[in-house]
Amino acid sequence: MLAMAHPGKQRDHGSANGAASGNHSGKNTSADPIDPRGFGFTKAAYPVGETLELLSIGRTSLYAAVKRGDLKRVKFGTKTLFYAADLAAFLVRLRRLSEPDALRIGRMVDESNPPL
Repeated sequence: MLAMAHPGKQRDHGSANGAASGNHSGKNTSADPIDPRGFGFTKAAYPVGETLELLSIGRTSLYAAVKRGDLKRVKFGTKTLFYAADLAAFLVRLRRLSEPDALRIGRMVDESNPPL
């Protein structure tokens, strides 16, 4: 059911939290946001200390990921925060990068002819 929240803007009231749903096709695409609740994240954003605990990494590794562009940070005054959705996406990318090439590509590796 669609209702007019503002002239010219539509809102989908079918979602559980009342947020607008961006994907109406029902297909899961890589552009779909990752649900941080699937990783046990209960807040919208986490400060540095909690982020370090959640990811089980050190401060140097966290800021190296930020510098590489693997993870985004947000400044709120002097506080540095990391959105839960960004943390979840970061973890998914790490998982994909750690999979063997055969599993990522979806084909079996011929063990009689190992890669060089």
